[in-house]
Amino acid sequence: MHPTPSILNSPSILILGGAGFIGRECARDLLGRGWRVVVLDDLSAGDQAQLSRVAPGAEFHEGDARDSQNLARLLRELGPFERVLHLAGRVGVGCVLEDPEGCRALTQDLAQSVCEALGSLPQAQRPRILAASTSEVYCDGQGLLGEDAPLRSAKGQGRWAYAASRVEAEQVLDRWWTNLHGSRDRDAQGPIHLRFFNVTGPGHDPRTGMVLPRFIQAARAGECLPVHGDGLQERTFAHARDLGKDIGDLIEMDNAPGGPLNLGGVAQTSIINLARLVLEASGQPMDRIAHVDPCAVHPSFEEVRRRAPQLDRAHKLGLCLGHRGLFELVHEMLDSPADFDNPGSHTLLPCASPASSPA
Repeated sequence: MHPTPSILNSPSILILGGAGFIGRECARDLLGRGWRVVVLDDLSAGDQAQLSRVAPGAEFHEGDARDSQNLARLLRELGPFERVLHLAGRVGVGCVLEDPEGCRALTQDLAQSVCEALGSLPQAQRPRILAASTSEVYCDGQGLLGEDAPLRSAKGQGRWAYAASRVEAEQVLDRWWTNLHGSRDRDAQGPIHLRFFNVTGPGHDPRTGMVLPRFIQAARAGECLPVHGDGLQERTFAHARDLGKDIGDLIEMDNAPGGPLNLGGVAQTSIINLARLVLEASGQPMDRIAHVDPCAVHPSFEEVRRRAPQLDRAHKLGLCLGHRGLFELVHEMLDSPADFDNPGSHTLLPCASPASSPA
């Protein structure tokens, strides 16, 4: 797709991984603001048809962001870009558990490629970089997790290889910036690390392993909802459309501070209560819950009991305000088209009786 002359006069952004779930919502929001949106995606997890439906007008280019030479060429030939939004990477805990070291290598290679490509540009043409990170980088904690909370080791293994790779990717981007510019103006112009907390919403593929899309799929099929362990784990969910707006607001800030930034919502709940809400909202019997041992699904799984964001920094920037609550999020997902509800797209579980459910 080639841009029209009017679009070429608009501010431009390149979204790496822009055909993915979060990328599509960011593209939708930015197009609505009058931005020219260019997407680079290798379609290993993204969906070009969904991108065209959600964000018509985005310019799509198929390619691997690990190819730094091709990425640099796109930046030169299709730019100049005001921003690069780096969302490319492995999607879903299941994918991480199947190949932790492959996930680590991919995340590291992507960060290095982005640095090389941006570094090849003249400084005046070098766009600001905003890069996806994750709340998984934080160590377990009982309270709200702020940006200064302890982080997992960059040498984490197994379940935590993904978190470790994101910690290292943040460090790679920061070192690249410091080597080019020194420490000056880092807070004003340095990389922004977007630490996402449980982003979901309509169109979220349950095959990624995210709990709410899996519950929605199971409820639609009249099957039991698979709850790990006792279900008392607590999570806080954010609607992807709300997050897309937050990222759009952040992208349009000329003086947004660099460094880590928590982005999340207000839909906080235990997993067992989430399952009950989905059953109630879908008109299913309340006993359709299957308690499962996550280690039986994958031996290297490790549970996190509570993950909730402290959003003070985002709030000071005017972000993460007015997000959808849990009830609205669940009902909107149930009412949306069942794009991924097809046989074999996810293993659904038989119901376990209360007597056989773990405490």
